[in-house]
Amino acid sequence: MFEFLRFYTFYLALFSGIIGLISMHKLPGNKAKFLVILIWFSVVIEKVGYYFTEWTGLLNYYVFNFYMLVSFSAYILLLRSLLSKVNHRLIAILCFMLFIISFFLNILYFKEDVNHSFTYSFAIGVILIMILACLYLVEIFNSDKILNFKRSVFFWYILGILVFHVPFLPFMLALNWFLIKHDESIFSLVVFILNVLAHSCYIIGFLWSEKKYNY
Repeated sequence: MFEFLRFYTFYLALFSGIIGLISMHKLPGNKAKFLVILIWFSVVIEKVGYYFTEWTGLLNYYVFNFYMLVSFSAYILLLRSLLSKVNHRLIAILCFMLFIISFFLNILYFKEDVNHSFTYSFAIGVILIMILACLYLVEIFNSDKILNFKRSVFFWYILGILVFHVPFLPFMLALNWFLIKHDESIFSLVVFILNVLAHSCYIIGFLWSEKKYNY
């Protein structure tokens, strides 16, 4: 009944991407503008993923595994740039290396046919992002940034990443381990709801943030 919903995530990404473009005057540096680029990248991936099977006759895991590699790497590097403590930035570099290694180990595991969902790379990536996001939040709450953290587009973007990936991880693992029955209708509903929450965070960040807190 809800199978069609997952295809509307394209329009959610498109809408938040347009809001990001409208709010570019509040995004002074390349780091802030990079957030808009990431959203538009997801728009392109959603559209390519939709038509990939029709174009090639193959499942679209190739597309979304590539998206996972690029997006998770970008999230980790973004969090590194937001961290101020040297040891935290070093942890971020180690997390980046660990994720890249896990991704290519996944390729070796599926070397005969890599057109599979890289579930374990996804799980490792989410855990690493959670660790770095916690370090980022700890730094905020232990500094003067706590006074205006809601006015930073970065806070809302990181929150959006967590809102989508943290609940989706156990759901995805449960499907992978056959703990719950795969139902396309439920899967589409979950993906759509989490995308609504994530893009709501992005849009709030673009609209509510102030330029002086977006450096």
